[in-house]
Amino acid sequence: MTAAKQLRVAIESCELPHPLFLQQFNPLKQRIADALDGAASRIERVMGPSRAGKSMLINALKRTFPETKINGRRHVPVLVVPVPSPVSPLLLPSSVLDALGLPVQGSTTSRTIGPRMLKQLELTGTRAVLFEEASHLVELGARVPQRSAGDWFKTLADSHNLTLFLFGVPRLQRLFDSNEQLRLRSSAARYFLPYDSRIPENMKAFHTCVATYANLFRESGYPIDLPAPALTFQCYLLTGGLIGVLSRFMQELASQLAYEAPRTVTFADCQAAANAIEAGGSRHFRAFGSAEALQADVAPAALHQAFVQVMNDNDIAVPVLHEGGAQ
Repeated sequence: MTAAKQLRVAIESCELPHPLFLQQFNPLKQRIADALDGAASRIERVMGPSRAGKSMLINALKRTFPETKINGRRHVPVLVVPVPSPVSPLLLPSSVLDALGLPVQGSTTSRTIGPRMLKQLELTGTRAVLFEEASHLVELGARVPQRSAGDWFKTLADSHNLTLFLFGVPRLQRLFDSNEQLRLRSSAARYFLPYDSRIPENMKAFHTCVATYANLFRESGYPIDLPAPALTFQCYLLTGGLIGVLSRFMQELASQLAYEAPRTVTFADCQAAANAIEAGGSRHFRAFGSAEALQADVAPAALHQAFVQVMNDNDIAVPVLHEGGAQ
């Protein structure tokens, strides 16, 4: 394997257990552990912008509680169910069966598919169901009335004492707003947000993420020839604090070196990679805009504008900080 391919594999397989990720992962892992221990059902919702890290969070939870076999019988403690788009009343239970590897064949009705779904969840010992992209239920074109969808989740949780996790972009909140019974049975909303440049601890954590990727480049023979603070600030302008966009940038940078022998990664390389991806930050302060920009400090207002852009694009209110940077 060439050094360039080793770098690409290292970057693509890198999952960063960064502080905002762990802030979500640890309590959700505990919820699942409680469910496996027979605790009462819970309904959790995790909302955040695209590329905040929700998919990584789902994958990590699934790996923590893997499928096994007990006495020759399949045991699926945690089931991940992608919610299709557009979604219909029959597609909700059929998506659960698809996730179990039991696709629906031939004609079926809600009277038959619902009991079959519940029976299969019982047979596999499933105690927690993670619905990925649950915000598809509140998109235009969804054929399930929001209140009915809320009733379906409420009934699913109650019928077999299941713990449910609904992941999606912030408009997922509409599902809970439309059904007071679902909302009152649920835990408080959890928000998986980007790193906020106004909070020193956030910027320190973001810098650590950038440095981790930079170390992978250096260890593979491709050191990035930018001062560490400058690389962090330019990456923040590009991403608005979204680690998923940072990961995408680093993957693109590695990809552009795919046929190159080990060498120094230049500003021009970073600029080309940044121009090849969809940025998350502000349109007014371009990341990697010019080499001269690296010689000057990035204004806090420019960094904050990148964060604000991400929040505005996702219809999330920018948090008001109190003295000392606390929310």
